[in-house]
Amino acid sequence: MSPSIQCSKLVSSVIAKTRIANCSSRGYATVLDTATLLKKSNTSKGTGFKRPTKRFWEKANIKTTEDGHQINLDVRPIRTSSGHPLIVPHNKTILAHLIVQEWATLPSLQIKPHSLPLTSLAARAIDITKAEDVKVTKESIVKQILPYLDTDTMLIFAPSAEYSGALRKAQEDIYRPIIEWAEAQVFNGAKLNFSDGDKGLTGNMQSESIKRTAAAWASSLDVWQLTAFERAVLEGKSFLGGIKLVNREISTGDLAEAVTLEVLHQMKRWGEVEDSHDVDWADLRRQIASAAVLVITD
Repeated sequence: MSPSIQCSKLVSSVIAKTRIANCSSRGYATVLDTATLLKKSNTSKGTGFKRPTKRFWEKANIKTTEDGHQINLDVRPIRTSSGHPLIVPHNKTILAHLIVQEWATLPSLQIKPHSLPLTSLAARAIDITKAEDVKVTKESIVKQILPYLDTDTMLIFAPSAEYSGALRKAQEDIYRPIIEWAEAQVFNGAKLNFSDGDKGLTGNMQSESIKRTAAAWASSLDVWQLTAFERAVLEGKSFLGGIKLVNREISTGDLAEAVTLEVLHQMKRWGEVEDSHDVDWADLRRQIASAAVLVITD
């Protein structure tokens, strides 16, 4: 059976059998988008993979246990880097099915984390859960990603003169509502500092009060949400974008566009570099979509 048919049947089956609590149409779009991106990226000639002649497993499958949905290759469980079996919670059925899809469309035995984004994210969440001190581990993660708030992509505005004002207008249209939403929903009405290109090279370093609020918010996330948040922040270079994604207040496509506004305007002016811009764009969407799937529950 071809990967495209497998993908269609998988998504149809998941949507038919699974009910998502409080899920809008955006949740289903994320599933469809992720499945499509997984298939495209794993079969792209740009990956540099060679088709294998033989796999050491016949079929990836799900075995439901008391602990959750265990992902197996034939009868053996996939294991995390720390040796734990890859078991996702019972309320993450969609994630389990999409992980199986990742392995079903894997084009090579040269297994690397970037070729299995969902497996990689799930494994990280499981290893954090099994850490000797989960609270300390979470605090360490928050500490590492908190600096992105001071250099947030969505808090840097270009000079109005650049790109005939088109870039600044796009930033005002897209970034400003996100900033105002975050100020109201997360930062208790406190105003975030932003870099205004019209005023020269000004920084957007946040106050200690803002940073404490941001750290407290991130620390309140459960392990799976925090893992998704971490990936979204690292990929998009935007703390605010990660907040919107975890709260399911933005689509994966819209977030990918928001964090690459300047690149998109450069491409409009100078053109697209084949096998560079398009590959980066597809990979960014795949990584963000994978993070979005991690926060979906049945």
